[in-house]
Amino acid sequence: MPVIAFCMSSFAIQRSARPGAAGIKGWLLLVGYLVLYAAALFGMTRFGQFDAGDAIGVFLVLGVGFSLLAWLLTLGVQPVPFFVRRPALELLTLLLYLLPLAAFIAYGFAAIHRWVTTEPADSLAILAAKLLVFVAIPAWFIVKRSRYTFQQIAPMSFKTSHMLAMLGMSVAVIAFQVVAGRGWRDIVAANADDEKLLFRFPLVFLWLVMEVGVVEEFFFRVLLQSRLAATLRSELGGIVLASLLFGLVHAPGLYLRTGITQEGLGAHPSLFMAIGYSIVITSVAGFFFGVLWSRTRNFLLIVVVHAVADLLPNTVPTLRAFHLLS
Repeated sequence: MPVIAFCMSSFAIQRSARPGAAGIKGWLLLVGYLVLYAAALFGMTRFGQFDAGDAIGVFLVLGVGFSLLAWLLTLGVQPVPFFVRRPALELLTLLLYLLPLAAFIAYGFAAIHRWVTTEPADSLAILAAKLLVFVAIPAWFIVKRSRYTFQQIAPMSFKTSHMLAMLGMSVAVIAFQVVAGRGWRDIVAANADDEKLLFRFPLVFLWLVMEVGVVEEFFFRVLLQSRLAATLRSELGGIVLASLLFGLVHAPGLYLRTGITQEGLGAHPSLFMAIGYSIVITSVAGFFFGVLWSRTRNFLLIVVVHAVADLLPNTVPTLRAFHLLS
């Protein structure tokens, strides 16, 4: 049933798909992803005592529900003009860059935590490193060699239809976090002064705009997904592969950072469990962002929605990191 629902939502997403090799390619990649997802989930539950319930919930809500909602909210939205000059060459550059990027995710963040041991210096150092490796370096390779302007590489629009889609998606992710996430419960448990907290929410939001919105959306959607879609000539194929790569890039970090736990994943996961988790949990979260980017080509929109999606679970940790919450 989840597979059928996912395929139905993907059919809706692929509004501009045309018969032929490009359209078939996207569907084949989606089927391949679903087979890989099912195999990973089966292996994790069979051999790793992994609870499949949470993973299926994430799949249904984020992968299917939010992707379909993103499609519905962007009906009639005219995408911002966007083009890729040299799809194959630019894609090859990015794929080669994924290797050192994954190594940095696995080792770089841990090294920064060892070298910078106090807050907020540690958080600022991590942000600077993320902006360097996810934004500045890959942008230099792509922009310099292909001569893009900023508006061409990361287009933005304040059109009413785009802003309404952004608002609708933001309300949906906040509602989901309040109902199903632990972020709101952590905020209530912190017993923070309501008035002070109200004024500090915007600070956390602005921090997340840079720390997760700009960093992740620029690399994985604006650069990687766009070039995958252009090379494959399939928007659906670009969404699928970008989401999968987004998940797999995190696998080395999940495996090597053994002191950090994830929900449903122990502190010392095997390599198999780390890769499986990156597929059945992490990759799924990339789908609805991919749909939003594919149908709007609005960098501002996806950055804001991503920051809003991370707002509640990151409010208490961020405020404490900057000594704004006891």
